Amino acid sequence: METLILRGTSNENTRLLLQLAKKLKFSVHRLSKEEAEDLGIVKSIYDGLQTGLLDETEKDEFIRHLQSNES
Repeated sequence: METLILRGTSNENTRLLLQLAKKLKFSVHRLSKEEAEDLGIVKSIYDGLQTGLLDETEKDEFIRHLQSNES
């Protein structure tokens, strides 16, 4: 299974892609702005851990900081 994430600026083209995906039997899920931002954060954390730019302690501190700002 592969996952694609597409971001469009045209509602008409987005609808066209959604129709094509459904016709090709792809499952489709629209992300809210917040969900897309969360995904970006997760990817950045993952990339940082993989490259060594971020260690586990920094990751944990960053996540705690995000959680404390949600309150």
